Order: sequence, then structure tokens, then C-alpha cells
Amino acid sequence: MNKSQSPPLIVIVEDDLEISRLTTLLLESEGFHCQSVNNGKDAEALIKKCDPALVILDVMLPGQSGIEVCKSVRPFYQGAILMLTGCDDDITQLSSFKQGADDYVIKPIKPHLLLARINALLNRTLPRSKEKMKRYDFGSLTIDCKRREVSIAGEIIDVPSSEFDILALLSQKAGEVVSRTECCENLRGLAYDGLDRSIDMRISSLRKKLAKFPEHEKRIITVRTRGYMLVQD
Repeated sequence: MNKSQSPPLIVIVEDDLEISRLTTLLLESEGFHCQSVNNGKDAEALIKKCDPALVILDVMLPGQSGIEVCKSVRPFYQGAILMLTGCDDDITQLSSFKQGADDYVIKPIKPHLLLARINALLNRTLPRSKEKMKRYDFGSLTIDCKRREVSIAGEIIDVPSSEFDILALLSQKAGEVVSRTECCENLRGLAYDGLDRSIDMRISSLRKKLAKFPEHEKRIITVRTRGYMLVQD
């Protein structure tokens, strides 16, 4: 984090008070400002009120699950959401990404690795350059980076933040092959380990949405052993 800037606000949503306390101490020692809640209902209200730079969200919460919170806040919240949870099953991870999570971290995690993931998300989601403000048009498909909107023939397509980021990356490099390693490094700040399937899941979800429109059914292609490419007209 750039110490010369005002510290980003991070909201911690965790019902285990000791984990919440330790996470807060870790982040505040790095100069972040933190607020915490222990249930989903209060989390939604706090996120709407404070518009934090990043939300750390547990899955298992009283009353309302973290996945439900993620789904409910995405219509108005464009910041980063990091799921920090003990749930390691594929279905829960996939559901989290579908509802707009940017990263999914399984507890326990070493403090320096958690900080690395947080900084990577902030570097990606906080405004950094005019490149983030661009608009890309591919036939009737429009990717508006300023509004973070995807539309086809004027119809807004529901694309979670995590999927939008990879679509924007492919759009910036349209006609070029983008490897899984490049996707992971750009979107998560981490090297591809050969096992992480989150990029593949997001690509698959994007393809299903685009396939509803014949013109864009093969807009994103797989280049065997190399990666993905967004096809230009």
C-alpha cells in the first residue's frame, strides 16, 4: 500500500470474534483502516454506508450466508470482495465467484500471503490509469470499463465483478492470446499454480452468457496449451 495516500477502508465480516480481532490487528499494522461486523445483515448495511475499498467475507455467517451477502451487495458495490473461509468444497467456491467474489481464500492462511492477496486486489480494483476508463466495442458487444457494464445490442448483461475483470483484460488484448498465468498475475497478483480453476470457471460462465447471442457465441476461444483469446470482428 502507498503510505502517502489515505488508508483504504476494509470491512471484515466474520462471526468468529478472535479471527476478526487478529485480522484487524494484522491489517491495521500495515496501515489499513478496518471496520468489522459479525453477521450478513449488518454487513450489507455497512458496505452500503461506507463503500469500502475491499470486503473480507466469511461464508458461514448467522442469518445470511456470505454468498448471499455477496449477491445482495454487487448491484451497488464495485469494490473487491475476498472470501476468507474454512469451506473448501468446489460448489461453494464456484457459487462465490458466480455471485461476484474476486478471490477465495481457505483458512488458515499465512498472514503475509493474505496481505499479498489483499494488495493485489486493491492494486487491481482501485483506479490506477485511464486504461480502466476505456470502452471496447466488438460488433453489438460493448464493454464499458468506466461504468463496469457489459451490453449486447443495448441490453445490459449481468456480469459479476470477477467476470468483468477478466473480460476487460481480454478486451484490452483482443486478438492476442492471454495465458492463464497472465490472467492470474493481472487479476489476482499471483502466479498460476497449474491447479487453480477459477479463471476457467469465469471464462465458462462468460461464454454461456455470450452464447445466447449467435453473433458472440465464439467471441472467446481457447487456444490449446496457450490460453484464451477474445476474437475481434
